[in-house]
Amino acid sequence: MIDFSLSEEQKMLRDVVARFVREHYNLKAHRAAAASDVGFRGELWDKFAELGWLGLAQSEDVGGLGFSIVEVAIVMEEFGRGLVLEPYLSNAVLCANLLSQSDAAERGSGLLRQLVAGRLFASLAHSEEGARFEPASVKVTSAGREGSGYRLNGHKTLALGGPAASMLIVSARLIDDPAGRFALFLVDPAAPGVSMDHYPLIDYSRAADVRLCNVAVALDAMLIGPQRALDVLEEAIDLATLASVAEALGCMETMLDLTALHLKTRVQFGNPLGKFQALQHRMAEMFVEVQESRSILYQAIASVAQGAAAARTAISAAKAYVGNAGRIVGEHAIQLHGGIGVTEEAAVGHHYKKLVLFEKLFGDRDYHIDRFAKGRGY
Repeated sequence: MIDFSLSEEQKMLRDVVARFVREHYNLKAHRAAAASDVGFRGELWDKFAELGWLGLAQSEDVGGLGFSIVEVAIVMEEFGRGLVLEPYLSNAVLCANLLSQSDAAERGSGLLRQLVAGRLFASLAHSEEGARFEPASVKVTSAGREGSGYRLNGHKTLALGGPAASMLIVSARLIDDPAGRFALFLVDPAAPGVSMDHYPLIDYSRAADVRLCNVAVALDAMLIGPQRALDVLEEAIDLATLASVAEALGCMETMLDLTALHLKTRVQFGNPLGKFQALQHRMAEMFVEVQESRSILYQAIASVAQGAAAARTAISAAKAYVGNAGRIVGEHAIQLHGGIGVTEEAAVGHHYKKLVLFEKLFGDRDYHIDRFAKGRGY
């Protein structure tokens, strides 16, 4: 039997992150950060670096703390409670895992040290129009050998954290590769031929579309070659997906708490709303969805140690289940709040927006149900 109780060290981490979120994040601060030029507060990012959170699961050789996805999930759950806008998921989870697997270990380690120290913002530019969440689908963007380097051309969509990026990790199909495989390249966003369209997402986090027009990169800009690129990318996306499930759980638990408080304090017909049995049934359903989401998250975290195939199937199960649970919890919370729930002044509506984005991020429910079924041999 697997013991899912937290160690003393993990409890301390949870308490520190929870206290940090309570002290620095509220709805007023969230809305102010969302309206700023970069969409988050740089001074808090510096705090993340000082506290070691940017290198939580990275080795001590690059300045990390040497923890695992368990500790990352603990942090992400608390971030979900606080509606944290800093691009932690895209930078410190997704891109950090890619840099840690670099073919050129020394260069990857150097960049990773900068990321862990908060001096490098990285963003993965991989998604393409029509790809339908498939990591192997790189058809629009290509890389051809030219002289002592490569020329990159193409168009990427939804580069998370792209507006703040000082380094892009771009997937591009190698024109001269007989198997049509792709590689991952390091690209400077300020390089000639690179243009980016920035935009806010529904939860007010930021992303960018990236256009590459004859962008010249050196040979050593290839971070991960075609032999390993797909496997490494799939693993990094799976870990980021798992972290996003933990964040969604934090959102859902907060919505449950906010709704319970609303039903206790809002009075109609001389009684608190929480006295009405029909509303109690809604709350009970929300509670069950939250608890089952936590269980399937823990099961997926445990699967990471069982190998890539087992982890992939379990993570898809968690993503599909929590995507649906988030919709149920979110819709019930909005309905029980009434019209207040959809206003900018109500935190519950902002959490719901986060859950709407979560359901589509790294593959929607239909995609992950299909991947789960394939993993089980159906």
